[in-house]
Amino acid sequence: MNKKWILGLGLGAAGLLVVGGGLVATGFWADRQMDGSGLDTLMQTQERARRTAELNARYPFQPPAQGRVMKLDEARLEAYLAAREATFPAYRVLEKESLEFVQANGQALGSGDRRARLRAANASLRMMGKAQAALLQNLEAQRMSPQEFRGITAVVYPPPPRAVPDAGVAMASSPSDPANLAQLEAQLAAITPQLEDPKLSEAERLQLEQRRAGLRKFITQLELASGKDVKDANAALLKKHAERIAKVANPTFDDLLARPLEAAGGTAGLPTP
Repeated sequence: MNKKWILGLGLGAAGLLVVGGGLVATGFWADRQMDGSGLDTLMQTQERARRTAELNARYPFQPPAQGRVMKLDEARLEAYLAAREATFPAYRVLEKESLEFVQANGQALGSGDRRARLRAANASLRMMGKAQAALLQNLEAQRMSPQEFRGITAVVYPPPPRAVPDAGVAMASSPSDPANLAQLEAQLAAITPQLEDPKLSEAERLQLEQRRAGLRKFITQLELASGKDVKDANAALLKKHAERIAKVANPTFDDLLARPLEAAGGTAGLPTP
């Protein structure tokens, strides 16, 4: 079996148990199906949510304005990587325990048995809970909130680009798009040889110089609007720390631990007695 598939099967069962009241709403029936450990798991999950809120309040993080690029600070990037590196051993334990759980209970899970599914959900939450608790502890050691951790994650490990639409689909284009900036820079570059033409009249030369100055100003404004200076600075920092960043790159780690730790309410997906 593919390890990623196994991990997804075992940990994906946590979706059956949406915390923040899920077990309480289902009643003690579900707790009995989990051999009396379900409510304890719920209480631990709520405690992690409390710690998450506490860290967010203690170390407030201001995300960039809508449409703006977040500028990385090297000291905070190093703190981020330290927290991530310190949490990775707990994530490896999570992988190992998940694999062992699915190998031991795969047949029951595949049968659709309600008790097996609840036990899988409970086990998944407990396994993920240990890794999330380690992350919270390591974030506190770095004086970092989960919100800041997720904000930096979005810059260091950005999601894959959206699929390019069909050629026949019209797309809105921003003036600061790279392709548009490239066209403006090409127009600017074409002015220089024209100004070197000795046959130019003074009026024509003045007109070209004014156009060149206008293009330079406009390009500068567009680059600022697009965050090019921030992107360039971020790229330099990411390159400097590329080795450390690559060592702890793992999309599943982010899916399970870097996502919002706060629990959502509801009972969707829970089997009923």
